[in-house]
Amino acid sequence: MNTIRIYLIVACLCLSITACEKKDCFTPPAPVVFEFVDAEGKNLITTGQLHKDNFELREELGNRENELVEYKIREDDRVLLPEVGWSEGVIQYKFLSTIKSFSFLVKARKNKACGGTIIEQITLDGVEYEQKEGYILVILERE
Repeated sequence: MNTIRIYLIVACLCLSITACEKKDCFTPPAPVVFEFVDAEGKNLITTGQLHKDNFELREELGNRENELVEYKIREDDRVLLPEVGWSEGVIQYKFLSTIKSFSFLVKARKNKACGGTIIEQITLDGVEYEQKEGYILVILERE
């Protein structure tokens, strides 16, 4: 009888420890960062060709509706999208500028092991780009 009680206590203790660990665990998605360059590799924000007044990013909501996406220009003149990748599924976005516009898809899934989401794939359409370590290098040439 005592052996059964000990097993039950140990089992309950293990379950409660596991539940606490999962409840307290959360992993945000990796940040989405773009560097926009010309054909010669010069950063377009650094050269002044791109600035807050001549480009924007929009999330496609369907039925011809979209909404402005918040972004930040970092000190290294790369563009950080802090809200992209937090929703599960495939979401379509548009980059609109006076130089060139393009669409891109972000595919994210739930992080089952620790909450939050994981970005599985980012695909840009109609523009030359390269996945680098920690950012996406986008080559923009005038249309």
